[in-house]
Amino acid sequence: MNKKQKPRELDLDGIHGALLEILVKFDEICREHGLHYSIAYGTLIGAVRHGGFIPWDDDVDVVMTRPEYERFYAMVQSGEIDLGERFVLSEDRGKKAFYPFLKLMDKTRPIKRWSQKEVPYLFIDIFPLDGAPKDEKQLKKLRRKRLKYSAIMALARWAVPEHKWMLIFRVLGFPFYLGATIYGMSRAARKAGELAQRTKYEESENCAVFCFDIEHWLMPCEAFAHFTELSFEGHIFQAVAAWDEWLTRCYGDYMTPPPPNKQMKHNLKVLCQDGEEAQN
Repeated sequence: MNKKQKPRELDLDGIHGALLEILVKFDEICREHGLHYSIAYGTLIGAVRHGGFIPWDDDVDVVMTRPEYERFYAMVQSGEIDLGERFVLSEDRGKKAFYPFLKLMDKTRPIKRWSQKEVPYLFIDIFPLDGAPKDEKQLKKLRRKRLKYSAIMALARWAVPEHKWMLIFRVLGFPFYLGATIYGMSRAARKAGELAQRTKYEESENCAVFCFDIEHWLMPCEAFAHFTELSFEGHIFQAVAAWDEWLTRCYGDYMTPPPPNKQMKHNLKVLCQDGEEAQN
């Protein structure tokens, strides 16, 4: 009797190709419906520095201003934007929320990831830009509360550790896991989302991705009223016109690649469909 074959995995080039397909779909939706976004973080650095993916990176990030983000979400929910059979949007609110931001997922690309079992498919992250409080004390308070909700969401996942040494943390941290589970991951995600929106975007001078960033790299809201286009893996995507200022605020000298020990990746395992080649 033949042993059941293990699902095959895409290599990094294959993951890049699969992520690019999701990003292309998102861009097509935004162009069709007049929505603005900007590629962000490592994806934006990759476009500027490499003309595509950072060689070791395995994710894609985009940002939208809160008004555009809510418009996008509402259009998907109403059916005005049809994602088809292949793509699905995660929830960032209610009992089905696991994160206070959206993920556009490709249902043809199942993933295995020890720290993110609640996300079944390959995805790109869609982050909302929210208004920043003017008062520095309020800004610090927001950061402290956001860190608390981040910790709860991380502890509530409590997946099987990827490395044996993490078993020590699992044993010592069990009381924290229990407390986070009682509080609830969806509740923490909802609270983080509500916290991020305390200051209305339309009434703010500065903005940041408060639902996710711990550092909260502030940018003038005015900057996200102006967009340009950048080439990424042979495709053209939207980017904030002040991309150099934004990347400099976030990373300093972003044109110099980090040393090998600081080249971060997310260790995604993306599975091939039956009959699909593992090496792309």
